[in-house]
Amino acid sequence: MKSQVCALIASVALAGLLGATDAYGQSTPKVAAATPAPKNAAPITDPKRFAENTGLFRGSSVVGSAVKDVGGKDAGKIQDLLLDHRGHVSYAVVSFGGFLGIGDKLFAVPWEAVVLDASSRTVYIDVKKENLEKSPSFASDKWPDANDRDWAQGVKKAWSDATITAAVKTKLAGTSPATLLKVNVDTTNGIVQLNGSVDTDQTRQRATELARQVDGVRRVVNNLKVQG
Repeated sequence: MKSQVCALIASVALAGLLGATDAYGQSTPKVAAATPAPKNAAPITDPKRFAENTGLFRGSSVVGSAVKDVGGKDAGKIQDLLLDHRGHVSYAVVSFGGFLGIGDKLFAVPWEAVVLDASSRTVYIDVKKENLEKSPSFASDKWPDANDRDWAQGVKKAWSDATITAAVKTKLAGTSPATLLKVNVDTTNGIVQLNGSVDTDQTRQRATELARQVDGVRRVVNNLKVQG
C-alpha cells in the first residue's frame, strides 16, 4: 500500500513539473495560480485602463483601425477579423482602397503579419504592391472559403515577407510599443534589411542576432547607424 501511495505522489509531482496534457496528448505549460482579486476591488470601467492593466485589447478596438505601412503611410483599414474554431484570430480582413493603385477589394492578411499598436488604434503591415498582386482578393459580397487549403497557402505565401517583418519588429520592440518604429525593417524574399539608428554598437549587433532568430529569414543586412 505504501509503495502505491508513493508512486501516486511521485506521478502527481512529475505532472506538476512537466505540465498537464490536453485531449490531443499535447503538453501544456504549467501556469502559476493567479492571485485572487480583493473581494472589494472596484471594477475597471475605463476600457483604456482595462487594457493597460491586463495587456489585452478589445476586438472592437481593432475593427475599424487605420492600417499603415512600415514607413507610416496610410494604407487602408481593418474591416473584420477571421477567427478559427478555437477563437484565435487567423486573419485581418483589410481594405486597401486606392493604395498602390489597388482597387476597392478586400484582402485576408495573416494575423502573424500584423503589428498592433492598440494605444493608438493603428495597425502596421509591411505591405508592398507585390504582396497585393500575389495575394487572393475578394469582393465584400463574395467571401472566399477559408477552409480551402489552396487559398490559405496562397495567402500565406503572398504575405510571407510581411510575416517576417512583423516578427522581427516585435522582437526588436520587446515589450514597449513606443519603440516599434525606431528601427525600419524591410523584407524581400526572406532577406531582412535593418535601417535607422541605435544607441550602441552592442545594440546594433543584437538587432542582427534577433532578426536571425525569426523563421524564414535567409539573410540580414544591417544598415543601422550608431548615434554618437
